[in-house]
Amino acid sequence: MTQDPEKNPYRPGVGVRPLYLAGRQAPLRRFGAMLRAAPEQQANMRVTGLRGVGKTVLLEAFADRAQELDWEPAFLELQPSHNTDNSIDVTLRSLLERSRRRLSRLARLRSVAGKALRSASLSVSWEEVSLSASFGSVREQELAREMFRTVELALAKDRIGIVLLLDEAQLVRDERDRHGEHPLSLLLAPLVALQRQELPLSLVVCGLPTLTGNLQKARSYSERLFRDEEIGSLAPEQALDAFTRPLEQAGRRTDIALAKSVVEEVEGYPYFLQLWGSELWDGADLAGIDRLTLDLLEVTRPEIYSRLDRDFYDPRVATLTPAEQDLLFATASCRYPPLSSSELNQTSAKTPGNVNVLLSRLVDAGALYRIRKGEYAYTAPKFREYLLRRAQCLTT
Repeated sequence: MTQDPEKNPYRPGVGVRPLYLAGRQAPLRRFGAMLRAAPEQQANMRVTGLRGVGKTVLLEAFADRAQELDWEPAFLELQPSHNTDNSIDVTLRSLLERSRRRLSRLARLRSVAGKALRSASLSVSWEEVSLSASFGSVREQELAREMFRTVELALAKDRIGIVLLLDEAQLVRDERDRHGEHPLSLLLAPLVALQRQELPLSLVVCGLPTLTGNLQKARSYSERLFRDEEIGSLAPEQALDAFTRPLEQAGRRTDIALAKSVVEEVEGYPYFLQLWGSELWDGADLAGIDRLTLDLLEVTRPEIYSRLDRDFYDPRVATLTPAEQDLLFATASCRYPPLSSSELNQTSAKTPGNVNVLLSRLVDAGALYRIRKGEYAYTAPKFREYLLRRAQCLTT
């Protein structure tokens, strides 16, 4: 299908699917294979990556693939407010209830359309599950019951099972205090108990790299519970496809030298490919030309970086306290990668204790993630270049 030649074919945004999804065929195949192996094998996946690599888009593509395979997807974007036992409990119950309503509505539509639904039932009853599983709390048992009911209805309505797809999952984490909040454990405990009974229930959690550590702290066996899918930048050929295919669908052209230059400049990051393409398209319109060229890139580059800073980086810095901002800007003068807390102690005027506290707060705020003890990395691609640009603006 040819794109309207007057409409910009690029889609920079949050979770906005591009016209052509490049380089994600392998994760989609692995997701499909995981569902086909369920419920005899636990069907759980952990998707991690930096901001701007297309995790949300991939998660939505997983939802589409699940439907193609006759699984019922239940998609939810988690928020900071969900990081309590009560909130995650209420939110998951609401998600499961919405899934049951949707299943019932689809069943009625299929019945009207004349499609016969096959009769299916679980091989175990809820009583067998509750008696054989060891639930740590009444809340865990009740949440497990809601999951069981939803799977039971899905089977009765001609579905193979339920897939829970949770985006921004790094926002939910357990407290260290055993008497504190443990929302991640509350999510995992009933799921694992039901999967051990071979119920067709799948979980995909998606988020920043800090998600891996959060899961490990909640369940020491999480590396065996989840299949790991780390999403990064696209390979050069994939990135070229992501940049040029939308143009082809819109009936416009680009110099191959320009396309390769953009791919190299943005290091293959999907969001940046869409942003560069969108700005170059608008620049070509203003110039009255129908071809993207290197000369156009040179003219447009200042506006591209201005928009990148305003839309992608500035909001992340604006939410930080002045002290957190000071330390974050100080990281730009350190060697990278990785960021070393010992080097920050030497370059920053703050005390080592204060540096460590602020680093932890920057991790919680999603600006950094901890690679290992004393070593950190940025959660957004090319963030260091942005900090250097900002520092230069502040001193001129």
